[in-house]
Amino acid sequence: MYPGTTAEAAVGNTVALMLALLMIAYPFYRVLGMLVEGTIEGVEATVYFAVLLGFVAGIVTTWGTALGFLLFLMLGALCFAYRFIQATAERHAMDRMDAEDLAECDAAIERAPALKWPYDRAVAICRRREEYERAIEYVERYVTEVGDSAEMQRVLERLKTLLRQRAVGAKVCPECGTENYAGAGICLQCGRSLALPSDLLAGCATEMGLKALSATGITLMVAGIVLAIVGADGLLVGVLFVGAFSASVAYLYLRS
Repeated sequence: MYPGTTAEAAVGNTVALMLALLMIAYPFYRVLGMLVEGTIEGVEATVYFAVLLGFVAGIVTTWGTALGFLLFLMLGALCFAYRFIQATAERHAMDRMDAEDLAECDAAIERAPALKWPYDRAVAICRRREEYERAIEYVERYVTEVGDSAEMQRVLERLKTLLRQRAVGAKVCPECGTENYAGAGICLQCGRSLALPSDLLAGCATEMGLKALSATGITLMVAGIVLAIVGADGLLVGVLFVGAFSASVAYLYLRS
């Protein structure tokens, strides 16, 4: 039963609206707090808020049907998706800490170019961040300042290998360490599976891909709301909302 048909439906829609708003209150508050603190970008918060409110509208327009119950369950899952936003905030905070640590390393190197610990610390930070070019610069500077070092030469060779593997998109088997070609599904040496779920989304993990995902999710959601209001087939509306849900979760996952 759709809104506006009977007084009973109107009461049901009001109840659905109140329940949905109560459900999204906490994640809405948490994400809004992160936005105010400046730990996340406005685009993540905007997409998340739009998706939450869109599903609330979908629940209200389909309340009293099986689709309304399904959307209610999806909204519950999306409420927990604020953890993806939280992961983004934590990554941003880690980026700031890394920048401060690298600045300290640079200052220590300027004061005492032959001191080894700031080079080691800087290389470790850059390697964790997969900034192999910058890590190589630190190692080469140390070798220039101090002279040849067997330990640093090994580190340099490893960094150059990692840089080359990333450049060609090689997959390194976690079981035997064999380097496989880009796109390999199984290891050529030991046969271990190398196809990860994240590989399927890798093509979307670009700025353009993320924008397309967010636009797709919101468009499908709006279309679902409009069709629900005009009384379209419930299966079609459900398909649109499932598509919006999938696109939104993928967007939040890739953003984090």
